[in-house]
Formats: sequence, structure tokens, C-alpha cells
Amino acid sequence: MTEKKILAVFGATGQQGGSVINQLVSEPAASLPNISQFHLRALTSRSLPISSASSIPLEQWYRLIGSSPDTDTDNNTTNNTTNTIQVTPQVDFHTPSTLLPALKDVHTAFIMTTPSFAPVTSDDPNSSKEFLAVQNILSAALAQKVDTVLFSTLPNITELSSGKYTHVTPFDDKARAEAYIRSLHPQIKSAFLSLGFFMSNWLTQGFLAPRYDEDTDSWVMRLHVAGGTGIPLVDAGRDTGKFVAAILERGVDGTGETVLAAEGVYALDGIAEVFSRHTGRRVRYEQVTVEEFRETGLKGFPESLKDVLVEGYSALEEFGHAGKETGALVEEGKRLVRECGLGELVSLEEFLKKEGYVLGEGPRSKQWGS
Repeated sequence: MTEKKILAVFGATGQQGGSVINQLVSEPAASLPNISQFHLRALTSRSLPISSASSIPLEQWYRLIGSSPDTDTDNNTTNNTTNTIQVTPQVDFHTPSTLLPALKDVHTAFIMTTPSFAPVTSDDPNSSKEFLAVQNILSAALAQKVDTVLFSTLPNITELSSGKYTHVTPFDDKARAEAYIRSLHPQIKSAFLSLGFFMSNWLTQGFLAPRYDEDTDSWVMRLHVAGGTGIPLVDAGRDTGKFVAAILERGVDGTGETVLAAEGVYALDGIAEVFSRHTGRRVRYEQVTVEEFRETGLKGFPESLKDVLVEGYSALEEFGHAGKETGALVEEGKRLVRECGLGELVSLEEFLKKEGYVLGEGPRSKQWGS
């Protein structure tokens, strides 16, 4: 029997990495020819009660992280209780001595890095903490002769807006990291997954959530952009893995393809309508001034983070998430998942139902990755 290739998954206990692991051990993915060639290695910054690089049963893995695969649909059931997963705890993006053993004998790595919302304080934009993390990971990947990397990226807003919006550092940092990874070809092959806005943002970011308005007896979402502004949305915790599995199944040819991952493009007005249907209460969207959004909606936020959010949504309104082709790119990504038989993507209404969303509840914690 041919020895399986190792697929390392960074952020294995976060939304993206966790979704990748859940999907790749599911029956639909495991039955695909290319996916079946891989054996998983979960990389996490957590300290777990196991030795480094331990191989453990999947059931033990889920017990250790206090989670379980999503089994509420036929396309996400797992029937691999005898399978094992390699686990490497305490992997630190900024400590090369932890990255080298984490990537030993790895063929392919799914890389997600935690975004930095801090302003760039150096004349060199590549000095950002996130960019340096990617450099460290790729240095270890090259040293360990990793064949392929799949990087979770985002569009460069400074370039997309021709220099009009320059403060959206979480996007620009990932885009610069993507460019760096591309520059390493042909030493290492690469492909890129560009996720839309997380549906979970409406659970974790209080300024997005509907707030009760006594004057109109309704719940209101307020931003400073028009209600028709389109936002590509993805249930990152459930569907990231479907896109990753589809890319791996199709194969990475080294040309640096980018797949935009989203279930659909939703107008802000339409998002409010979905909340209304789910809750049975009147929920509406209301555009406010930039000043009101900064001082009321983002009250208590650091000024640098206010800049990120104000410019980020302004750029979204004016230029689209990934430019004028955003809608077409979303459909391309959905078609890739569908052609691989990986099931339907989670809609916003389904997401709210799965999460048991209730109006007025406080923000819920969701991990970027660990």
C-alpha cells in the first residue's frame, strides 16, 4: 500500500482549521481519490495533554479540544472512528523551533494566520506581525521540503482602491503574504483560499448585531454604507473545509489559483430581512453618517481599529469585496464545491438556525485559530 502524504493544518482548533479537519474526515471527502491520499496532522498553539507529534484516534482528538464534527447533515457525517490523526501542540508562528518539527515530512500545508489589527508603525509594511509569521512558516516549509501550501488570504484593499483606502491592514497584510508565497514558486507550489466575511461576525462583533430601537419598536443594524452594499458571506466554521477539500481534490498545479469562498453575496438590507425571518421580529438596516458610526457604533474602540472598520466597509461599498467580479468569483467557488460532491454550503438563515441565534444576546467568542 502506498504511504499516505501528510497534510498539516494550521489553526486546527479554530474556525478555519477545525472546518478543514472536520471536512477531510467526513465520508464524502474521504471517498475522493486525491483526498484519500492524505493523512492529517493537526497543528495548534494550544497546550494539550499529549506528547509532541502524537498519533491519536479521532475520537480522542475531539475530546481533547472539547468539540465534535458537525453531524447534522448527511454530507458531514463521519464514519471513521478507527482513524487516527497526528497532533502537534504548542506550535508558535513566531518560534521557528516549533515550526520545523511541525512540518517534518509534510507534503501539503493549509496555512491560516491570525490577523493583526494594529496599525503599521514601520516604513516597511512587511514588518507586520502577520507577515513575519508567514515568513517564518514558509522558511520552515522550505527547509522541510514541503511540496504545496494552501494559504488563507484576502484582497489587497490599498491596491483595489488605487490607494484611496490604506488602513485596512488585516486584508493588506494577508495579500502581501500571498505575494510573498507566490514569489517562492517553483520552490514550493501554492494555491489560495480567499474567504468572504464570516457569518459568525454577527455573533462576535457587537457593532454588527441588531440593536433594539424603542422609537420604532424594531431592531436596527447600523453602518455608514448604503443598504444595497453586497457582502460575500461564509460559514467559516462549517464550510471552509469544503472549499479546501475541493481545491485539493482538483489538484494544485502550482499556478497560484485563488478560490473565493462564500455561500452568496448578501446586501445589507437582505441580511436584515434574513434576521427578521429567523427571529420573527422586525429587523431593518439603517445607514448612518461616518461620524455616527465611528462615535456611536464603534464607541470604545481604539482609533486605529475604527480606521480599519470605517475604511473596510467603505471600500466594500465602492469597490466590492474582490472588485467588480466578486459575484462571478463566488459562483465559481460554489461550482467547484458542488462538482466535487461535497454538499451544499450553509446559508445565512441556516447558520442562524444552527447557532440558535436570539436577538439581544451578547457577543459570542469565536476563535480565529490556534
